[in-house]
Amino acid sequence: MLNSDALKQLSQLKTDIRSTKEFAEGRVRGSSGKFGFVVLDDGREAFLPPSEMDRVFPGDRVRVSLTEEDKGKISAELDQLIESDLKYLVGQYVQRGQGHFIQPSEHGLSRWIFLPPKARGKAQPGEFIACTVTRHPFKDGKSQAKVETVIGKPDSAGIEHAFVVAQYRLPNQFGKAALEQAESIPAQLEALCAERKDLSDLGFVTIDAESTRDMDDALAVTESDNGWTLHIAVADPSSLIDAGSPLDKEARARANSVYLAGETLPMLPANLCENSFSLIAGELRPVLVMHIEVGKDGALNGFDYEFAAIRSRHKLSYAQVAQFIDGDDNAAPTDQHENLRRLDALSKARAEYRAGHSLVMEDRPDYELILNDQRKIERIEKQQRTAAQRVVEEAMLAANISAGKKLAELGGGCFSIHLGFRDERMAEIRTLLKEVLPEYAEQDLHQLDVYLKLVKELESHSDTEMHNVLAVLKRMLRPGELSNNAAPHLGLGLAHYATVTSPIRKFNDLHNHRVLRAAQQGEAQPTLDEEQGEALQQNVSTGRQADRALQQWLFCQFLEGKTGETFPGAITLVNGAGIGVRLDDFGINGFVRFNNKKNPFDFDGKRLRITRGEETFQLEQQVQVKVAAVDTDKRRIAFELAPSSTTSSTTSTE
Repeated sequence: MLNSDALKQLSQLKTDIRSTKEFAEGRVRGSSGKFGFVVLDDGREAFLPPSEMDRVFPGDRVRVSLTEEDKGKISAELDQLIESDLKYLVGQYVQRGQGHFIQPSEHGLSRWIFLPPKARGKAQPGEFIACTVTRHPFKDGKSQAKVETVIGKPDSAGIEHAFVVAQYRLPNQFGKAALEQAESIPAQLEALCAERKDLSDLGFVTIDAESTRDMDDALAVTESDNGWTLHIAVADPSSLIDAGSPLDKEARARANSVYLAGETLPMLPANLCENSFSLIAGELRPVLVMHIEVGKDGALNGFDYEFAAIRSRHKLSYAQVAQFIDGDDNAAPTDQHENLRRLDALSKARAEYRAGHSLVMEDRPDYELILNDQRKIERIEKQQRTAAQRVVEEAMLAANISAGKKLAELGGGCFSIHLGFRDERMAEIRTLLKEVLPEYAEQDLHQLDVYLKLVKELESHSDTEMHNVLAVLKRMLRPGELSNNAAPHLGLGLAHYATVTSPIRKFNDLHNHRVLRAAQQGEAQPTLDEEQGEALQQNVSTGRQADRALQQWLFCQFLEGKTGETFPGAITLVNGAGIGVRLDDFGINGFVRFNNKKNPFDFDGKRLRITRGEETFQLEQQVQVKVAAVDTDKRRIAFELAPSSTTSSTTSTE
């Protein structure tokens, strides 16, 4: 037995040892292996060996002691678990001998978690399940979970959709109070419309995909002395769905309608989206009507709005309108010929104006996923954008630009903003600009006028090298976001932008309608506090992540039967390991891994370019690739370069 002096000495020794160690806090990041990392608050990364990684989950906030290894690398030893946000898991139920586990789908979590006998419910091995974490592994490396929901069997029709909905916890059922409120709304429509001015004589029509049922905008154009007046009627749910009501709360929780492949999770109940508020031809509907003065040069010269009622005259499809614009008069109703011609002329003027005064986004094809009875991809149809879609797009942009300016003047609303380059990449950006356009290297690139001038100079440059520089810079941009404060949208080259054209699909549009109505009626403006705004942005992001996850799963299944086939594609990613390629025919992304030992190459991280012998690979370049391998479980697609794969050694400018 140790006497009291020995115990004191041992305690003092431990204290002395701890005092010589460096401690830090950070977040755990998993990997595809058994090891992991701690991303420290100061930006450094410390290695977590498998024995330590077994005691934490990805995302955990921890305190660690640090040890410097060879070549400046840092390893970490866990000292304290500060917080753990991982409470919910989805994955597959697996059994090994007498052990029962969930194999989680959580990124970076590469171990199984034990399911005690009483925590398995009615779930069976092989099924996909959703679980709650009941025991954290920090103390002894042993974690446990409890089955909450059986998602389904792997061979069930649509299991991919059900799994992703569960994985991202997307709301797919409305509560009783919200449904009761939705049922009461149709009876209120007639009285609401009777109180309003009827603007049907302007000749509104909807232009959508033929299958669209939730039609939230209708268009009409009249001639003016200096050009045109664009009239945009937008469905008005805000007048019958009060802030704080059950429907409002559920709409805010959803943030927007989530469009998954072959399935829609609507923001509002289907009977409201597709009937009561949908601008169905011949049906009187309450609307917000925006009147926008557009000059012959495409400039936006005036904006006014009113809450009114309309009957849309026709439901026109993109195909009909495109055929009419291309010269087929029989494709559209006779009473719409002049309206459509004015819309076409206005959209061309607006497109030309935007090209000169703001930024025009790249016109990429759309890809429609056609699913079979099992809700897997049967085929993918590549669809080039038509003149009809450009007509509608220009009208919506005009509405949202005008509304953004108005809301900024009012000091309220929810804005779509884009703040340009990521702060953490500014050093790289300035280093690159010093070499190619030194006059911009020290300017404030977050200012709209500076950013706009830089992009336009790169776009218009005759040197294809400059086009590659622009492609590199675009990879260093922040994503767009929602904000309660007016700020520029650098991606579009606009001072302000706020969407108002989809209030039955997007909560920020619904909120902006309320702000406009309050201003018109002289009432206090409704607001979203900072916490509500952040939650709205997070829910929008979650829906996008779910859509990407489902598509990647379906894409893997689709390409499984095409291993060995060769397709054309464009380079979308370049890093030290290889190149990412998007297939032209399908819009599917995969990765070509270069082996530097067998076939040495040089990677230029500044210009995102790989050189191998006489071959050069860079962003937007066209290549031919072969489908080499597909790992559906890990959702990974591997390509190989096909012989004579490089179709162009310069960056595409299309």
